Amino acid sequence: MSKAIFVDMGETLVSFIPKYHQPVYNFLRERGYNITEKQVFRAIAKQLGKVHFPDPILGGLTEIDFKEVLYELEIPPKKCLIEEMKELKLLSDKWELYEDVTPFLEEIKKLGYKVVMITNSTRSVYKIVNDLGLSKYLDDIIASCDLGIMKPHPRIFRIGIEKHGTPEFHVGDIYEIDYLGALRAGIKPILLDRFGFYEDLKNVTKVKNLLEVIKILSTTKSN
Repeated sequence: MSKAIFVDMGETLVSFIPKYHQPVYNFLRERGYNITEKQVFRAIAKQLGKVHFPDPILGGLTEIDFKEVLYELEIPPKKCLIEEMKELKLLSDKWELYEDVTPFLEEIKKLGYKVVMITNSTRSVYKIVNDLGLSKYLDDIIASCDLGIMKPHPRIFRIGIEKHGTPEFHVGDIYEIDYLGALRAGIKPILLDRFGFYEDLKNVTKVKNLLEVIKILSTTKSN
């Protein structure tokens, strides 16, 4: 029996303030574009889901292709608009745990599972983990900044499998990155849809919070 669970960091365990997509959403709204936060999130997620390798300068992450994002939002990709968007600060230096994280991790550990974080991140991941007291729960951190590979590339998940065995599942908040990436690596994915951004997706395993993951795990164990 598998005794590991893979989990994402940003907006799964850790809430960034503001969230990665919000500066883009706020910028476009301030300029009069009639778009929703969900539309912006999904447009950025779709674009980032096509990228498998980080920009060496950014150290674990990649730049957003704002031209593609604007096309997805049906906004004319004017050069001046794109240049302004490139100046937006997307990486937050403020973070906190979601309320369900500690009870979730404590229950998972009580059940005897390893918790392995699979994350697209810069080296700040280690500071964040220490600041928020996550170190005592995590058995390993597999980060794009260390490997030069990003989710959804199956290889980053397979490295986790090679070290810890095939997990019970991988939990993450981005369908194009976490769900599809895990699926391609042969891992059962769970999509964490905290904000209803994926309400339209059918035939996927979805939860609204991490405590619902415990329920799925309990059901799996009893079957």
